[in-house]
Amino acid sequence: VHWPGRMQLITLPSGQKILLDGAHNPDGAAALRVAVQTHFPESKPAIILGIFRDKDSASMCRSLAPLAGRMLLTPVHSERTENPMRLMSACREANPNAPLEICASLAEALEKSAHEPFVIIAGSLYLVGEAMELLHLSPAPDSDEKSLNEWSQANP
Repeated sequence: VHWPGRMQLITLPSGQKILLDGAHNPDGAAALRVAVQTHFPESKPAIILGIFRDKDSASMCRSLAPLAGRMLLTPVHSERTENPMRLMSACREANPNAPLEICASLAEALEKSAHEPFVIIAGSLYLVGEAMELLHLSPAPDSDEKSLNEWSQANP
């Protein structure tokens, strides 16, 4: 099965490897952790992480931060995004040795990690979808349908 954005490993012309995985909940983050430990046991990748605020971000950070040599925390392009500053303390607690950096966007995080040999992008399927567009792995849609997945509590 080929499932774009789920354990999708790409190699850029520069030789940089990027692993895309939605890992958008605690079980997904734990599965990504096991896969990275199994298939890349010696690596300390840069992790670009963006999570929705309605997810258990603390648990996800506990799973993923220990893998990182460096973490770049970014908002997800959605009104549901968690503020990256709120992710910082959970990531720091899970991996006090990894440098943490807040980025204003995924594009900025990709630019700042361009020299890293191995990068993981995870925490949200939206984030992975945006990464696929920025990395030219999938075309940008003709119309923005992301709003179809946005929700808010209805007023009675």
